[in-house]
Amino acid sequence: MEINEFNELVKQRECIENEIKENLEFLESSENKNIGMHGKLVDSEGFPRNDIDIYKIRIARNKIICLKNDYLNINKKIEEYLHEIHSSKPVIRVERDKENYSNSNDDLNDINIKPITNIEDIEFAKNNVFALVDEIVENSPSHKAGIKLNDQIFEFANIKKEGNNININNTDNIFKKISNFMKENPSKIQLKILRQGAIYHCNIFPDKTSTGLYIGCHLVPITK
Repeated sequence: MEINEFNELVKQRECIENEIKENLEFLESSENKNIGMHGKLVDSEGFPRNDIDIYKIRIARNKIICLKNDYLNINKKIEEYLHEIHSSKPVIRVERDKENYSNSNDDLNDINIKPITNIEDIEFAKNNVFALVDEIVENSPSHKAGIKLNDQIFEFANIKKEGNNININNTDNIFKKISNFMKENPSKIQLKILRQGAIYHCNIFPDKTSTGLYIGCHLVPITK
């Protein structure tokens, strides 16, 4: 599958989500007495109810069932593609704990638009970057958070470089800490990045997949 096909699948999934939402809102409206997906269409005597539009309700219910099946099929293709493109690279993906996972969308796309340009802060960031973003998937959580190619990360959810020098061993230790942090199933990941001589603060809201949490970017170590 090519990236264009993947992006098209993501768009289709979003359209399906919106269509399911619209039909559910119709079923749960006061017009239909909040009948939903499982409310009875007959009265206490077994006759069709005359206070709701049974025909439209049946159409909406059937539509939702079909859309959910389409959603599952598309989601499976998306997950297979994500697994394929990242299987040969050390992406930040770990098995999630389903019981502890929460997927909050509060402050979605939260990015500090105004960059920090204080000279001392910039110098600190330059001396402490440990990872470079070398891959971004369009419409992924990282993309929506404002992360860009070649962004340099100097803090990942309070995980940062220790000491003045960083080598391969220290980098491995940082990535191990990140992996352990991801096992806690965070609903929000705060990043501090250096981009073209300015500092940005970004918040990523991971997606959950059958293989673990997904953020949609690939990081490579920066060693000095």
